[in-house]
Amino acid sequence: MNLLQALRTDHAEAKSVLKATLETKEAKERTELFRQFKAMMTAHSRSEEKVFYRRMEKTDEGKSKALKGEVEHEIVDGLMDELARSRAKESDRWTARCAVLRELIEHHVEEEEGEFFTLAVKLFDQETLERMGEDFEAEKSKHHSRRAA
Repeated sequence: MNLLQALRTDHAEAKSVLKATLETKEAKERTELFRQFKAMMTAHSRSEEKVFYRRMEKTDEGKSKALKGEVEHEIVDGLMDELARSRAKESDRWTARCAVLRELIEHHVEEEEGEFFTLAVKLFDQETLERMGEDFEAEKSKHHSRRAA
């Protein structure tokens, strides 16, 4: 699977888990779904930064997009950490914060799958995108292994 396909798959899965998190009202289930979501997003973001953004940063056309993407990841990370620390996951305030997180992620994904992917196809040939996809999946596996240890 090439990098762009792998990222699209991750984006769809993350959006699905976050949607389920927001739709459940039961605190224990919501806590578990959010834990899964946060672990998934953290592995995705760190791997994406290392494999995709680092390479884009080395190009004139991709540098500003990659840097912007990283800043968006930082904002999402901060909000996820805040939501994870909260004990009142069934509260209206938690739900509102999580809804904002969802909007931030949807904006980021839309921009990435549009502008970033269009640029990636121009910058990298198919063989490179295939290798980057393999590297991305391997990097994500490392993050999941670290969490399990």
